[in-house]
Amino acid sequence: MIRFDDPRFITLLSIGIASAALWWVLAASMDGMVMATDLSVGNFIGTSVMWILMMLAMMLPAMAPVMVQYAKLAAKETGGMALALRVVLFGAGYFVLWGIVSVVLAATQLGLAQTSLFTMGGTLATPMIAGGLLIAAGVWQFTTIKDMCLTHCRRPLAYLLGHWREGMRGAFPMGAGHGAYCVGCCIALMGLMFVFGAMNVLWMAVIAAYFVAEKIAPAAERWSRLMGWALVVAGAVTVLLSL
Repeated sequence: MIRFDDPRFITLLSIGIASAALWWVLAASMDGMVMATDLSVGNFIGTSVMWILMMLAMMLPAMAPVMVQYAKLAAKETGGMALALRVVLFGAGYFVLWGIVSVVLAATQLGLAQTSLFTMGGTLATPMIAGGLLIAAGVWQFTTIKDMCLTHCRRPLAYLLGHWREGMRGAFPMGAGHGAYCVGCCIALMGLMFVFGAMNVLWMAVIAAYFVAEKIAPAAERWSRLMGWALVVAGAVTVLLSL
């Protein structure tokens, strides 16, 4: 039976509402959007904001398991608005690293837009580069770093118990620590955004769904390697066809 005052339910509901709102904003704002490619400060800020919104929308569902577990454990120490603030601080710590990644990707996009290797304002790789990105993402699936990070992402309770810090002061660093594992788990696959079009909302949703599945689906440690092989093969074929 669902308890509407259960911190886990409230956290999951909040994530669902925030995610839905972000996806709506992205779908509405990217409809017919023309990317500016000049290297002005204003354009860099605008592009960074767009990447941050994209990253929030994509990663909020993927962070739901650890946020729910954190809310459950923190509720044993505090409650009410203090508990809500702790959960928000944990989430903020998680997204600080993804925010940094977003700014780096925004700068990368603007830089690539000045080259002949990417089209559509630096958001879409040419076939040769796309093949390289596919191969790189596939190879990453077999690395020790990927295995370690995926283990922590799939076992959020073990991470929280092993890195627990009490009170408000502990929430943010705990979130940042888990965020670091999440970045390590997903960063290479995030590069696929440039393969399918960084501003393509449909492919954003597909990649975001994969992130969630990799963290919660049974036996994901095994079939994520199958995904690695699939990406390598797809990349090799793409490169060969571009020659």
